[in-house]
Order: sequence, then structure tokens, then C-alpha cells
Amino acid sequence: MQLQSLSQEFAAAGIGIVALTYDAPALQQAFIDKFSITYPLLSDIDATSISNLGLLLTEHQPGDSGYGLPHPGIIVLDRTQTVVGKVFLEGYEKRVENAAVLGYAVEVLGGPP
Repeated sequence: MQLQSLSQEFAAAGIGIVALTYDAPALQQAFIDKFSITYPLLSDIDATSISNLGLLLTEHQPGDSGYGLPHPGIIVLDRTQTVVGKVFLEGYEKRVENAAVLGYAVEVLGGPP
């Protein structure tokens, strides 16, 4: 929701948004419909990508309802798909402020387009 509120600012800066969640596609679609999300949501139901990226919260085990929760944060890729920046927080309750995400992404990508 918060990313959606800044989607025009991200687009104006030439930055695309993609989100990764552990939710099933049907749950994601309900979220997309409810909040009019326009950026892609990728589904990682078994948390393989989240785990491989080292982002999996370890307080939940497979089978727990919270299994698959990642550390909240961002990964910034440039046009060659090279990681040029990342910020992640401990725990699940905190979030990276989206206006700060935009500023950080613009900075690590070399400034405004």
C-alpha cells in the first residue's frame, strides 16, 4: 500500500517496483484488488527465494503460519540486474520508510534520470 502511494514518484525517477511475498497468488490478487496495486507481486510460497537471499526470519519453522516471513527491506537493481544497494531491518514489525526507499534508490542508481 505504501509503495503504491509513491508509485508515480518512483516512475518519474525511472525506477520500477516489484514486491516479493510468501503469500499464495490468490491472496496476492485479493490484496492487489483491494488496494489497487499496479506493480508486480511475486509469490514465493515455499520461501525458497526469501531463504536463498538470506532474508528469512528464523523464528518460524516450516508448517508455522508465519513461516516465510522475510526481514522487511529493499534490494535495488540497476538496468543490468546488478545489485547496487540493499537495506533490511531485523524483525517483522518495522518497515523501511518508502520515501527513504525512493531517495536511497535514486542515490545508489546515480541520481535522477
